[in-house]
Amino acid sequence: MEFLGDQFQGYFTCDGYQAYHSLPERIAVTGCMAHARRRFDESVTVLKKDFTKEQLKETTAYQAMARIGMFYKSEEMIRDKSPEERYEERQKQANPILEAFFEWLHTMEEAVDRSSKIREAVLYTLNQETYLKRYLEDGHLSIDNLAAERALKNFAIGRCNWLFAKSIRGAQASATVYSITETVLLNGLKPYNYLTYVMEKMKDLGAFPAKEEMLELLPWSSNLPDDCRSKLKK
Repeated sequence: MEFLGDQFQGYFTCDGYQAYHSLPERIAVTGCMAHARRRFDESVTVLKKDFTKEQLKETTAYQAMARIGMFYKSEEMIRDKSPEERYEERQKQANPILEAFFEWLHTMEEAVDRSSKIREAVLYTLNQETYLKRYLEDGHLSIDNLAAERALKNFAIGRCNWLFAKSIRGAQASATVYSITETVLLNGLKPYNYLTYVMEKMKDLGAFPAKEEMLELLPWSSNLPDDCRSKLKK
């Protein structure tokens, strides 16, 4: 967990890896609904071999996926709204069905086969209840961490091309550059134009630039030139 440093405070969206739940109080963990859904999906896949389509619809796993689908439908409807509007809409739309979902899951806890896949899915989701509900607290938060997974996909696909680094520092440097590039894309900027602009500006800032000067160069700075901004919708 060293990558978070000792200064970061705020929300951290992740899966149910236990080490994340021992983070300092200044970091609030939010869960990933997609990881919970995958466990129910695995249960449905197992059941498909022995159940008809109609029988499948009556299973706990299928019904859980249908309920989770309602959360994502709600999110789709508010995708283009402001964080403040998303917060308000979530309280009205998502909060009631999320509470009902977990109430229903608690009734399933003892009813499902203890050695089954669905048991694992139910227990995982109930253990993550506090974290899976936390996205309701702030309109800036996402219901899952799929954006991070998508950002890593290209890196994972291409990793054989940079499987070996000459040194640990070189590997750390490449990881830093890649993280910056993905952050640039998430902020609707053109990576080449942005990095060119930053490196040109850095030449004029000297060896120890002031914090305020560095803040002006970050990908979310409003003072970046228009040439750095992509015309594509974020």
